Amino acid sequence: MVIIMKQRLIVLNLILDKLGISSDINTINDRKRVQKTIFLVQQVLGIELGYKYGWYLMGPYSKDLTKDYYDLAEALALRKPEKENQLIDSINEKLKELKTITTPKESIRLNQEDWLELLASYEYLINRYSEELASQIIEKEKPNLFPYIHQAETALASIK
Repeated sequence: MVIIMKQRLIVLNLILDKLGISSDINTINDRKRVQKTIFLVQQVLGIELGYKYGWYLMGPYSKDLTKDYYDLAEALALRKPEKENQLIDSINEKLKELKTITTPKESIRLNQEDWLELLASYEYLINRYSEELASQIIEKEKPNLFPYIHQAETALASIK
């Protein structure tokens, strides 16, 4: 039996690998890490992967990405991706920039998943509302993340 991985899944896998983000989806935190990372890839870097996002409990969420990361997990369980698949240099350069902010600095007492949730949530909201309203929404809906909103704003600004 020959399994051929769809191009979209190959690209998704390559991007996650380049960013050092595991494609494991066993836990909610695993899935949150993938969701928020791909949102940032699209929204901040402008790399359009075709995923549409809406607002959900943990910030930006894409149903289509959910389907794809389950398909990716299944495909990876059946076979390893070919080594000849690569991203173009311009995308690799953009991903290097994003990688610099995907892990919180020591002074930020959040795990990676929560940090990515804050980055993605702030970016999602700031593109729809004023800074003041975006901050208010995060303060109300994500009080554990709110103390780090200024660090998130600074991190995002550093790669735009």
